[in-house]
Amino acid sequence: MVKKMLHIKGVYHDVNLRGSNGKNRGQNTLVYVTEGEIIYWIENERLKLEKGDILFIPFHLVRAWESPQNESHQKYTVVFSWDNSSLEKTFFDTKSNVLIQTKPRNGAYFEQRFSYLFIQWIRKSPYYKEMSGHILSELLTLIAQQQAEKRAASPKKELLVRKVQDYILNDFRKNLTIEELSNLAGITPNYVTAIFKEVIGTTPIQYLHQIRINTAVTLFEHTQMTVREVAEYLGYCDQAYFNRMFKKWMDASPTHFLNNKKTKTAAMLRSKE
Repeated sequence: MVKKMLHIKGVYHDVNLRGSNGKNRGQNTLVYVTEGEIIYWIENERLKLEKGDILFIPFHLVRAWESPQNESHQKYTVVFSWDNSSLEKTFFDTKSNVLIQTKPRNGAYFEQRFSYLFIQWIRKSPYYKEMSGHILSELLTLIAQQQAEKRAASPKKELLVRKVQDYILNDFRKNLTIEELSNLAGITPNYVTAIFKEVIGTTPIQYLHQIRINTAVTLFEHTQMTVREVAEYLGYCDQAYFNRMFKKWMDASPTHFLNNKKTKTAAMLRSKE
């Protein structure tokens, strides 16, 4: 039996959180900000995080956070420890005070994976610890991989991909095609797909669906929109196709996701009675 390398202590999704917390240390912490801004103090060094930023804090560093001007923010936080120091050194140099603060290129995929990790952790389905460990290991590997690729990718490719990425982010509700994106970048459809995958880690069309599904999750959590309304809003003319894409990324149908939301809301209301 393979020995577990990662021990997750907790997975948290802070929504509309404001205020601050006191100084502490003792666990490796991975933070991903999905909305707003947050200030972290690491060994008295001030770090500002905004939407799309990731921060890895090694266990031995003292940390605290606060909301700028007491404004709310949203973030995922994973607290964990390592079983094997060699695995630890594979990803990060935790013997130094140099933190990893980065904005991953494929933010939509990262947000989807953090969301799925959180769902696994709170559902506590069979083998949820094993699945959660695999997802966290994937996230850590992607961070390390993208840090290495940033040093290797040519500036020309980066600029082209950023141009295409920004276009998708601004118009993800439209029926975008590879031909349209290739015309934008001034390169062939095959090449725009190849360099996008090289830099971002996924194809432009996969990236488009990731953004849409992440937006769907946000709409389900914070609005009263129906599955059909969300599908139409995101540019899916066929609701059945939207259902398939949602299940592919979230491992649950939109209806199942909404039913879980209603169950959790009802439980919270009962607990306040």
